[in-house]
Amino acid sequence: MQTVTNIFSDQLDMHWHENDWFASLEQALDGVSAPEASWTSSGKSNSIWQIVNHLIYWNEDVIHRIKGTKNPHIIKNNEETFANPGDPEDENGWVQTLQRLNEVMNQFKTVIAELDDEKLKAPYAANSSSIERLISSIMMHDSYHIGQIVLLRKLQSSWGGVDWS
Repeated sequence: MQTVTNIFSDQLDMHWHENDWFASLEQALDGVSAPEASWTSSGKSNSIWQIVNHLIYWNEDVIHRIKGTKNPHIIKNNEETFANPGDPEDENGWVQTLQRLNEVMNQFKTVIAELDDEKLKAPYAANSSSIERLISSIMMHDSYHIGQIVLLRKLQSSWGGVDWS
């Protein structure tokens, strides 16, 4: 019998690495350069870089909630999580941002693996929903933003499609 923890671990792999029903985060970011990552649609949208910053912040925040630790990054509003749109000339900065995303996602996978079904049913804090619901919500959140990244790449003509192999 597959436990809920195993299901969440599989789902994390799917939305992070595997192209299943939609492009994975890895596929959506494959080959993106700093100029592409910092590009916005007429200055009205967030850049890919900003979306990645946002994903880093919220996935890290969920890790802190599950562990019962305080997130050291205090924000006043959600807009702060998107941060700077990125510098098209800073390829190294973009690579570091992607490395940070991978670190956070690896840490998230480890945190999920340490949970059992009983812990998943528990609230992550007083007067809050269950850890199970928190994980489900962040995965849907991430999938939404993966779609935004793909759309931005299509708008800038840098999307080569999904590699279904």
